[in-house]
Amino acid sequence: MAMLSAAGGGLLAVSFSSTPLLQRHLTPQEAAVFGKGGSLTNSNLQLPELTRPVNILVMGMSVLTADVGESPRSRNLNYEAQVNSFDGLSDVMMLLRFDPETKKINILSIPRDTRIEMDGYGQVKINATNVNGGPAGSARAVSNLLGGVQIDRYLRVNVGGVQKLVDALGGVTVYVPKDMKYQDDTQHLYINLKKGRQHLNGDQTLQLLRFRHDQDGDIGRISRQQMVMRALMEQSLNPATVTRFPQILNVIQSNLDTNLSVEELVALLGFSVKIDRSKVQMLTLPGDSNGNGRHDVSYWLPNYSGIQKLMARYFAQENQQ
Repeated sequence: MAMLSAAGGGLLAVSFSSTPLLQRHLTPQEAAVFGKGGSLTNSNLQLPELTRPVNILVMGMSVLTADVGESPRSRNLNYEAQVNSFDGLSDVMMLLRFDPETKKINILSIPRDTRIEMDGYGQVKINATNVNGGPAGSARAVSNLLGGVQIDRYLRVNVGGVQKLVDALGGVTVYVPKDMKYQDDTQHLYINLKKGRQHLNGDQTLQLLRFRHDQDGDIGRISRQQMVMRALMEQSLNPATVTRFPQILNVIQSNLDTNLSVEELVALLGFSVKIDRSKVQMLTLPGDSNGNGRHDVSYWLPNYSGIQKLMARYFAQENQQ
């Protein structure tokens, strides 16, 4: 508790209610998408705590110069480089539920190729909702897909932020399930990992997370994302790391965009540190791949019956569709 208090103290140098990591201006209509459930925390205690279940949409962004209308030549480059932006496709989408009533964390991965209908755009892949509607548009789309579930907050982190985070935590030890080799000179994306248990730095972790050039495609990549996420929680969510949280946050701050307040960040951190790791459940959106569908577009086709059952069991969600 003393270490958590120290971390909280470091964060609370700014206002409890402020959102220092909010990098996108949300219109009142956009902000209202996330405000339907009311307050998340109790600030009358020494440290804030969650007062109800909280659903947070997490998006991992891979944004290239072309995605923001830049020419590589403007940066004296001859390839499409990653940029520190949040305006591209969401390469990763997860809905996280922190439940103080059951003392569980449920993490639902949503394949980026999931086919949905988006108002004004028709049939699209769900990863395009961030481009078309920002975080609020993505939240609406995910909520509709999942039977009307309330999404309380969002967090977007780009490729640079993931690499900085892993390095700030001292790396992560995982089992690489197979040899992975891939080269894309147009993006300067180079993947070269060997099978086996090993300690990865930030760049190597990104290679593991981004590889999808095998028969498992995006579903295999989701499995590896969940493996890395669980390993980071098991290896880094501890009192020693908690005391360094303000410094770690400072390192990755420019690569994060979230409407979580300082108070809410402290409450989520405290909950996550105390929870039994066996109470963390990793899930994937029920569905199936269509291979190459209409116009040779590959989709993940949602299984709505399976989604309804999953949401009822893990997100206390009654079907509202």
